[in-house]
Amino acid sequence: MAARKTDGSADVAAGQPAGGRRRRDAAATREALLQAARDRFIRLGYDRTTLRDVAADVGVNLALIKRYFDSKEGLFKAALAGTPRFLGGAGEFPQDRAALAEALSRQLAAGAWPEFGEHPVLLLLRVSGDERVDSLRRQALRDFSRRVLEASGAAGDDDERLLRAELLVALGVGIAVVRSAVGLRPLADATADELIGPLRDVVDGLLAPPRPGDAV
Repeated sequence: MAARKTDGSADVAAGQPAGGRRRRDAAATREALLQAARDRFIRLGYDRTTLRDVAADVGVNLALIKRYFDSKEGLFKAALAGTPRFLGGAGEFPQDRAALAEALSRQLAAGAWPEFGEHPVLLLLRVSGDERVDSLRRQALRDFSRRVLEASGAAGDDDERLLRAELLVALGVGIAVVRSAVGLRPLADATADELIGPLRDVVDGLLAPPRPGDAV
């Protein structure tokens, strides 16, 4: 049986190519570190998450985190970039309002993110005390709001339309927060089928293009 090294990489089993095995071990260790970091950033926030704790969660040497991610800020950036998108997961972002409402209902439903324990959007909400990190959080939410706006068919720099997209994003964030912190029912237990109707109304109410003669 292969021995384990304290730096997080496994010895190569006898008779197996060294290079390929080490590359696979490195990728698995890096992913394990990202998963541990995301869990702590979601639950504790940036300030209370330490590199030493993340390393201990995975059972590797602290130096390995610095080798892969350089710093705590680098680890946060990688965790943020590797977190499944609030809508669409690894697939395409919704392309119209109907798909947007359907994706929202799926990903805001109870139990939608079992691998995270809590909704991954909470990663963006904890105050970090570091302006560079807070800027990353704001930019992620701003970029997401613009993608929501594009899905509504009204892309551009119109502040009033962008405000409407940000309101929809804030609604989704609020559902995640209320479910996590309060457990308000029936919202906390709502399924995708139960959410889809109200969310269609919200998406259309906020993002449907104005009709001729409507005040903008």
